[in-house]
Amino acid sequence: MSYCSVNKFTITRGVDNTFVFVIKEDGTTLPLALQPSDTFVAYLKELGTDTTALTKSLSIEDANNGKVKLVVTEAEANLLVPRKGTEVDRYYVKPSYKLVIDCSTAGNGDFIAKVNEVYVD
Repeated sequence: MSYCSVNKFTITRGVDNTFVFVIKEDGTTLPLALQPSDTFVAYLKELGTDTTALTKSLSIEDANNGKVKLVVTEAEANLLVPRKGTEVDRYYVKPSYKLVIDCSTAGNGDFIAKVNEVYVD
């Protein structure tokens, strides 16, 4: 499986979406070795209202390399509301949500990771 880095965090409607995040150690770029007791919960919140649209637990994908996986199913993605610009602006995609991941780890303690702009297309 290959991984890539993108500038926009986009959830695509009509398909299952899988996202892999790497949890890093404090103050370094090295991945945190994860323990079976570590937990990660994602909250997709509407921009402006902070209403929670989706709550999902992440699974540990690769404990030694600090990788956790978020899966948004096709049915869940289809419930999300996309925002688009006007015709004159070629219907560009606008962010609809923000992602908040509540992390509890043995190695780094409790912390929150955020993706401030989540697009739905």
